[in-house]
Amino acid sequence: MTETVAAEIHRQDRRRVVNAEATRGREATIAEARAVADLGARNAALIVIAIRGERLALVRSRFSGRDQRPEAFNTESLCVVEIDRDEVVAEHIMFDPEDIDAAFEELDARYLAGEAAAHSHTWSVIANAYAALNRRELPPRTPNWLNVDHRRMTMLAPGDLTADARAAWDVTPNVTYYLEAIHQLSNLGAVITHAAVRTSHDGFDAEWRGIDLLTVEGDLINRYESFDETDLDTALARFDELSRPAQQLGNSASRVNERVLAHFNRPRMGRHG
Repeated sequence: MTETVAAEIHRQDRRRVVNAEATRGREATIAEARAVADLGARNAALIVIAIRGERLALVRSRFSGRDQRPEAFNTESLCVVEIDRDEVVAEHIMFDPEDIDAAFEELDARYLAGEAAAHSHTWSVIANAYAALNRRELPPRTPNWLNVDHRRMTMLAPGDLTADARAAWDVTPNVTYYLEAIHQLSNLGAVITHAAVRTSHDGFDAEWRGIDLLTVEGDLINRYESFDETDLDTALARFDELSRPAQQLGNSASRVNERVLAHFNRPRMGRHG
C-alpha cells in the first residue's frame, strides 16, 4: 500500500453507522487496512461506476472473507477516489452503498473544482441537462437546437428526440441517467458516456450505455448527437470537427468544393474509350 497511497492521504468516512473520524497520512490508512483484515476480510473487489477527467473515480468496493455464505463477513461501500500528479491515492471518501446521489455530488463537486474549472459553465449546463432528465423534464434548449442520431439500431430523424424521451418515460417512468465518463470537455461542449437504468412496469430491469455529444449556447443546449457505445472515436472526431475555428471550417469546405468542381470539369473519355 505504501506504493499506491500518498504520504498525506486524506480519508473521510461519511457512512451513517460507522462514521469513523477523518484520518490523514499513509500509516493511518495502512493501520485501518490491517484492522479490516483482522475482522476477516480476505478478498477485495472494486467496480468502477463513473470517472471524471484523469484523476477522479467513483467505485463500489466490497470486502469479504473466504466464506461466501450470505451470513459470512462482508462489507460494501461507495468510494470517491482522487489521485494526485504522482498517480497515487490522495483523497478517499466513503459512503453507504445506497447513498449514490451523495457520492455523485461529491465526485462532480471535486471535478468542477479541479480539472473542469476552466470550463465550469459548460459543465454546469450539461450536468443540469441530465438532472432535468432525471426529473422527467426536457433540458433547456435553444429554439433551433439540433439533434442527430448516429446509432445504427435506433435511428431517429432530426427533431425526434423530444418525442422519444416522452415515450421512454411512458414505458419506463423510473428511468435514471448518470454520467459515467467525460471524454472531452471544452467551452464548446462535451463528449460523454451516459448510462441509463430502467425498470419496466412488468419489473424488467435494464441498463445500457450510449455516447453523447452536446454543445451549449449560453445557458442552453443547442446541439445533441448520439452515438453507439462502441463509437467513441467517431464521436471524438466529430467534436474535434465542431471545435475547429469557423475560418478553418470554411477553408476546408472550399477545398472540398474545389475538388468536386475539378472532378466534374475534367475531360471525359468517350463511351467506349
